[in-house]
Amino acid sequence: MARSVNDEKDALFKTLDHISTIIEKTALVTGRGKAMSFADSHKIMEGLFLSAWTHWEEFLRDILVIDLATDTHGFLRKDIRKFRVKGAPFRYAEKLLNHPDAPKSWVEWNYDQVYKRAEDFLSNGHRYPRKLPRHDDIQKLKRIRNGIAHHSDNAWDSFKKLVKEDPFYLAPTQLRGLTVGRFLVSNQWNGKTVIKEAIDIIRNSSNALVP
Repeated sequence: MARSVNDEKDALFKTLDHISTIIEKTALVTGRGKAMSFADSHKIMEGLFLSAWTHWEEFLRDILVIDLATDTHGFLRKDIRKFRVKGAPFRYAEKLLNHPDAPKSWVEWNYDQVYKRAEDFLSNGHRYPRKLPRHDDIQKLKRIRNGIAHHSDNAWDSFKKLVKEDPFYLAPTQLRGLTVGRFLVSNQWNGKTVIKEAIDIIRNSSNALVP
């Protein structure tokens, strides 16, 4: 039986809940005289952030595949009224949306491109707004993600610029020895640690797409 967009959201939220639990457990065992040093915790937070971001991108991909496979007026099904087997539209939707050389090469699943592809492939009235309610904050999360995942000067410079801007305003002295992991747990965003707010942004953005 094919998965629904609600199934995909439930799976994402289960992962986010698990990540949140690990964040809390890590905090309890981190500190002087405890099992983990702060440096250990910072490295774990980077991994958890990457996991949350990766599952967010997978969620975007999966719901777009489902929408393309089921949209009777979209690019795939408007001319094909009947498929030989039940799962065929989902396989064709994946073929259309994946990179032609998948899995060796892949398509970026950032939201701006998801919106463009929804416009190209789906019928009018699809679920994807031009910008999500927290569009600018999603862009911030992407820059944080790049600060972990990419070892380029450009990615690191973008991250350092981000942490000096609204709403973080880190002073030059706070940038000494800064890592992304330390930033995630040592700085506040809307009254929460950055990593907890990041989880909430992903959760709220998912709810905006699949209420």
